[in-house]
Amino acid sequence: MKKVAFLQPDPEQIRHQIRGILDSYSHDWDLLAELAQNAVDAIARERPVKGHVSLTVDAPNREISISDNGTGIDPAALGRLLGPFGSDKMRDPAQIGQKGVGLTFVIFSSSRFEIVTHHEGGSSKAVVTGARSWVDLEDDQELLVEVEDLQPSAKGITIRMKVADESHPLCTLSHAELEYLIRTRTALGNTAHIWGGSANCDLALTHTNLSGELRSVEIECEYMLPTSGLAPHDSISIPDFQTWLSEKDREDVEKRRKLKDKVVVTSGKVIQAGRTLNYWACFVPNRSIWQQLSARVGLGQSEDGKEEETDSEYRFYGGLVTSTKGMPTGISLELKPRGSAGYIPNFFIIIEDPSLSFDIGRKAIQGRQQGMLREIAYTQFREFIALASKYIGGSIGDAPSPYDREEIIEEIKSLPDLSSSVSKFVKRPNQQEATIAAMFYEQLGKGNLNNFEPYISGYRGKYDLYGRLEKKSFSVEFKFSLMGLFKDFSDERKLFSEIDVVVLWDIVEQDWKEVVRRGLELQKVQAGGLGQVETRFPVVHYRLYIDGSKPIEILCMRRMLLPE
Repeated sequence: MKKVAFLQPDPEQIRHQIRGILDSYSHDWDLLAELAQNAVDAIARERPVKGHVSLTVDAPNREISISDNGTGIDPAALGRLLGPFGSDKMRDPAQIGQKGVGLTFVIFSSSRFEIVTHHEGGSSKAVVTGARSWVDLEDDQELLVEVEDLQPSAKGITIRMKVADESHPLCTLSHAELEYLIRTRTALGNTAHIWGGSANCDLALTHTNLSGELRSVEIECEYMLPTSGLAPHDSISIPDFQTWLSEKDREDVEKRRKLKDKVVVTSGKVIQAGRTLNYWACFVPNRSIWQQLSARVGLGQSEDGKEEETDSEYRFYGGLVTSTKGMPTGISLELKPRGSAGYIPNFFIIIEDPSLSFDIGRKAIQGRQQGMLREIAYTQFREFIALASKYIGGSIGDAPSPYDREEIIEEIKSLPDLSSSVSKFVKRPNQQEATIAAMFYEQLGKGNLNNFEPYISGYRGKYDLYGRLEKKSFSVEFKFSLMGLFKDFSDERKLFSEIDVVVLWDIVEQDWKEVVRRGLELQKVQAGGLGQVETRFPVVHYRLYIDGSKPIEILCMRRMLLPE
């Protein structure tokens, strides 16, 4: 009898493992997140008087370099740690990374990878060339690492990599976007300062953008809150507001003036299952404030400082984001509308849970933890609503000043013209369902909907319009875009089978993507020819299908008012 080692993978098996690791990552910032996490973990293990990280991103050459003054890697363990699932953090609960795939992801996303380590056990340099292309090979060729001993130096690690992807999104970022990403999506944006602690680490960041413009800054490794660029008088905390209320009886007009145009903030902690969860939350007066807060730190602007219209993810916005052991996870959780649903986009909260566990690639949090985190968020949201929403929103007290009114009028004037020969509307709708409904009724009044007769609008608050065409009855929903209808489906506020017609502005690319993601089918209705299908409503541009239900017919006001 002989014993045989059966846990020795061949090159193809290793490639299969690595492809699985690469496929598990999907965010633009994943490379920086893994590099930052390793650097912060190394510093935490060494515990220097002050942690130092140097990060260089050279976009034109697709090169990233990061150095730290952490504990380093023992040269004797370097080969093992460079392999898939190699980790020396498994038994250290204080470390952020424990799965042993981050460094593998970095190596096999590179065309050249170099690591220089100085450790009490020695100093060495290892270089791996062509790792990303090796993954795609189909032979038994081994991937080798070149190792060189070095003269001892101060403890720490330096990693240099050339990104294999020639069009990697990291290379397209502006200076402000890169700093925002680092401080909200990676361990270099430590959240400890939010709860009164300190990251005790600084960052020297050097960035060369695609235009060749170089910028170097030295910053503390602290999370960038939405209020980071605000002056003190532009925000107010709930405790401060409550203290102000307790000083004497306040009229509603006074309350409104106190909160008008201010960002309201709160923070605290919750004890759950024997562990402490910290949170910080804010509530903005209106959704346009997110753009203003972003602009204060240079987001939503070109490199020459001019403001740009963008829906980039590199900006401040409402929602629930998460952190663990001081590291922003990059994972956000959807907050489904409940009561006061219209205010959800005005609300932002970050929750620190030291026991968060997530899948490889940091794309999702376990289901039970998601529910707990959402309940904490809803509790804080309700506190904002109960205390401040009607005063922030300006629904009580003095009317808007003439300045406010003129500002709104000027903003409306800047909207794109409709230029339709069949409508009296001057401007195109700007996300307003009310405008879509008004345009629909205008065309109905002009007789452009072939004898459709409305019964009543908003009956029992369920669907927007009920009507008939000959003997057929219809329920009609008004939405600016199809995404709004999908949100109603997700919240179970509307049912697919109960809606006959959706009237919206137009079908856009985001709608098509969401249709595919949900496993639905969207069919364009042809005007004559072999592709023509029979429709029930007088004007139909698309039909939305789901298995087992009749299709929803879609009328696009843009196509009706601006025929091609």
